[in-house]
Amino acid sequence: MKTNKFANKKFVFNPETLEYESIGRNIKLKLKRTVSFLLFSFIIAAVYYAVYSLFFDTPSEYSVKRENKILKEHLDELGDRYQHLDEVISDISRRDSNIYSVIFESKPLDGFSSETSLASAYKALQSKTNMEILQSANEKFSQLSLKVQKQSEYFDSLKNLVAAKREELEYIPAIIPIVGLHVNSIGASVGDKIHPIYKVFHVHTGIDFAASVGTPVVATASGKVKHVITKKFSTGTEITIDHGNDYETRYMYLNKSLVKEGARIKCGDKIGEVGNIGLSVPHLHYEVRMGGKIADPLNYFFKELSPKETIVYALMSLDKGQSLD
Repeated sequence: MKTNKFANKKFVFNPETLEYESIGRNIKLKLKRTVSFLLFSFIIAAVYYAVYSLFFDTPSEYSVKRENKILKEHLDELGDRYQHLDEVISDISRRDSNIYSVIFESKPLDGFSSETSLASAYKALQSKTNMEILQSANEKFSQLSLKVQKQSEYFDSLKNLVAAKREELEYIPAIIPIVGLHVNSIGASVGDKIHPIYKVFHVHTGIDFAASVGTPVVATASGKVKHVITKKFSTGTEITIDHGNDYETRYMYLNKSLVKEGARIKCGDKIGEVGNIGLSVPHLHYEVRMGGKIADPLNYFFKELSPKETIVYALMSLDKGQSLD
């Protein structure tokens, strides 16, 4: 008995192939086509993503690039501001150095930095984001800019003041009146001192400089010779110079005078020599008067002595309880 192989199968008409196909074959064919379609779609999607990623940014990449662009703009701005501040600070440093070295003939204090504070500052930055670091840097740059601006304005005003007072400074007694001064040459300064002959306290009105006979004596500022007086048995030859701004200087116990009354002299001009009248050791007695009042000459040696040297000379003069005249 022959069995019909199509007896238990169901067929459907396929309009594409114009044939009758079994239902099982049709399902396998559809499944195969579906898998092929999905696989092809996946490949297309992968290729599309690769091409898109190559030429276009993903949202996360776009966000990172945008942040980097903002950071670069801020860094460029900070770089420009730093360069500007560096130039300003260099200019301030140069003017500061000129003011100290040229006008006051001294050195400004050197700056210093703390390695510990710098290390802790860098360590603190490690816990901050880039934006927080930029914000902090901006704030500090703003504060620094304000300080530099104020400092620059101050130096500008100081520079203008110095320029206006330059001529006047020439008439302020600001150098040591004796040539070749040694620290051991400093004698008693202004104050109550013991008289070398009478051994009683008296008011000493100047400062003494012990020196050998003939040592040059110079004018401590520009001015006009007011008096040249010779008292052989008391103060020897005495010179008074009027500096025209309420300042007068007086030089006593000189061997001789090299200037005449009414003569115009410049700061540093040689005006006489150290003498010896026989009552004490050879020395120069030097006085500074401001508005007719006695001033301590030690306060007026800033053109030749540094602050440290001034302190040493002041201690030396204070230690001398006895004057030389």
